[in-house]
Amino acid sequence: MRTVALTLYVGTLQVEATPKDVLNQAEPLAPTFVNAASVRAFYWTGVKGSDAPIAYTIRAGDANGWQWSQSGQMVGNTRGWFRIVIKPPAPYDWYRVEVAGAPQALRSKITGVEEVAE
Repeated sequence: MRTVALTLYVGTLQVEATPKDVLNQAEPLAPTFVNAASVRAFYWTGVKGSDAPIAYTIRAGDANGWQWSQSGQMVGNTRGWFRIVIKPPAPYDWYRVEVAGAPQALRSKITGVEEVAE
């Protein structure tokens, strides 16, 4: 087995108090990424638009619903970099990457690392 890094998302989102995913979907049941069972870890990097914290939640699941989540906050200065590592305890088909906070722009990139047979 070897690992391969895949760019899953690159973009800018206007963060608001109402939670939404990085694709700007407000529907809480809508996954951000699907068919992602081969992804073993996610690396989320980016730049915050202000010094106000941004709350994030990553949920994972499948056709049986959401089964795992990780939450936290992005803190730091205006135009400060952040890096979040997400390592789910098991493979899941769906992932939702959701943010909420004081209004500000959030530029980010999410890379998935998957294991592939050689």
